[in-house]
Amino acid sequence: MSNLGFQTVYRIINSRQDCVCERAFLPEPALLEEMERSGTPLLSLESQSPLAEFHIIAFSISFEEDYLNTVRILELSRIPLYSKDRKGAPLLIAGGCAPSLNPEPLSEFMDLFFIGEAEEKLHSVLDALTATLGMAKDRRLSRLAELDSLYVPSLYRFSFRAERVEKIEPLGTARLPVRRAVVSDVNMFVPSTVIFTPSTEFGNTLLVEVERGCPRGCRFCVAGFLFLPPRWRKKEPVEECIEHMPAHIKRIGLVGSAVSEYPQLRDILKRFSGRFSITLSSLRLDVLDEELLELLKSSGYTTITVAPEAGTERLRRIINKPIEDERIIQGLEMIQKAGFKRLKLYFMIGLPEETDEDILSIVALVKRAREILRGGHITVSVTPFVPKPFTPFQWHGFERQKIFGSRTGLLKRGLSGIKGVELKPVSTEGSLVQAYLSRADRRASEILTMALKMGWKKTLREKEAFISASVHRMRDRQEVLPWDVIDCGIRKDYLWDEYTRALSEKTTPPCRPEVCTRCGVC
Repeated sequence: MSNLGFQTVYRIINSRQDCVCERAFLPEPALLEEMERSGTPLLSLESQSPLAEFHIIAFSISFEEDYLNTVRILELSRIPLYSKDRKGAPLLIAGGCAPSLNPEPLSEFMDLFFIGEAEEKLHSVLDALTATLGMAKDRRLSRLAELDSLYVPSLYRFSFRAERVEKIEPLGTARLPVRRAVVSDVNMFVPSTVIFTPSTEFGNTLLVEVERGCPRGCRFCVAGFLFLPPRWRKKEPVEECIEHMPAHIKRIGLVGSAVSEYPQLRDILKRFSGRFSITLSSLRLDVLDEELLELLKSSGYTTITVAPEAGTERLRRIINKPIEDERIIQGLEMIQKAGFKRLKLYFMIGLPEETDEDILSIVALVKRAREILRGGHITVSVTPFVPKPFTPFQWHGFERQKIFGSRTGLLKRGLSGIKGVELKPVSTEGSLVQAYLSRADRRASEILTMALKMGWKKTLREKEAFISASVHRMRDRQEVLPWDVIDCGIRKDYLWDEYTRALSEKTTPPCRPEVCTRCGVC
């Protein structure tokens, strides 16, 4: 509900005279059981109308784990799951970060996808949807496919060999690839919270996007590549947005991929920290200094969250986050000196070229942080690394469950019994699902349908051989990838060069859009 992409689309659609947009969500488990018992279909929040009565159902999807929830919503709404089985309205559209990376896992269910950033192109899409109302579905989709950044999966033929895609063929006049939409001027529109409700995670917070994209190029990070080029908003529209927020809201969340590097961050903190509690969506250890920490403290910060990602300098060079151990220690000492007593550290396991030594170095780093913090509390969050499309690691295999188990065990034994340290490892089974769906082709529809009926645990057992072959293997340089239907602007050769540099432990400096053309986006 709090997602700014979702709220921005909601705002734009409802700003038009010819459209009305209502919301619907997958219900909480207790309500879900009651609906299934009573046979009640899923209804919209605003008018309590069945979803099947709307012309269009548009899904905003940020995470692959929600693909199954998307299919579940169709089942609850009494709407045929597969696009080929739906002849008329409603038309199903999906957008958001996950489908913009790889729409294929949902391509048998959705009629079309919007790829990329919606703000500038949404009105032209709505004009086309309105103009084609009443047309036969096939003709309508062909017309819509003429628009930039719209991907109609039924207009493409995929050939497969075992777990690989062998060939992608566009049918008729369909374009290959479909170009991602990119907002050219982020100062024309500031995404911010439109609907405030206590029933959501950030119910008492005004979220404001202050920048988009990140220049650092961490090789595991989707935001560092999908949202290129990095774009910084001027402080004036951001400040105006904050000044006009509802009187009962007293908390501000500054959102972006690289908020701690936003050039006007300190000006905004200085202006508003005495009036509101302020939180940031991301902090980098290597940009922290005493002034910034004091500003954060005066803004109501009690916990500092940073992500070293890996325990050794070698592994941080591989992922292109080359923060030296000494700089990490200096940052931790500044955090302690500023009076913070709570620290969250984020690490990944299963990174390319990782060894047990890298895991033991995480233990050593946490122990050192514990010594520096002197009596505070440290939460250590550890997540399995999942290779993602349009990153340099898109060709790399997902680590085996046995290795994850062994390395999680090393962490647990190394950190057990240390007072004030809490280890929070993430389920590797859930990460296996994410790892499959992130890079799956359209045959994932069968697996999602199976998971809808029997749950993920049984489905993973039933399809173990196919899923294992899909997620654990290394992709070939020349291999056709399911997401090759999308052009995100980055040259594939550049991503491969970054991958080979990673394996050679070579770093790449941050991008500078005003002078740099190395990746192809600019």
